[in-house]
Amino acid sequence: MNKETIGRYAFIIGLVISVIAGFVSLGTTGLAALVVLGLIVGFLNVTGEEVQKFLLGTVALMLVGQGLHSVMATVPLVPDILAAFVSFVAGAALIVALKEVYTITKSK
Repeated sequence: MNKETIGRYAFIIGLVISVIAGFVSLGTTGLAALVVLGLIVGFLNVTGEEVQKFLLGTVALMLVGQGLHSVMATVPLVPDILAAFVSFVAGAALIVALKEVYTITKSK
């Protein structure tokens, strides 16, 4: 199995677990697993030319997730799904941002 396939599966699994989080409490271990899946996605799925778009997209998703979390707090399932998804995306964004900072500082 190549890196692209592993990264793609990690992304799909992260999305599915985020939705499952709406129905079942993941706890700290489950959220940590989502962050790890996000780290894998950040390492394997995002190439050099996709970095800016990916980081912009993840920042938007995280802000929307946090904003909707408080607005949708009374709607069943939604807050837990959004919190799990934000955890997942944050892991990916962390790795991509660190890789980009390293690339920028290395080239100067």
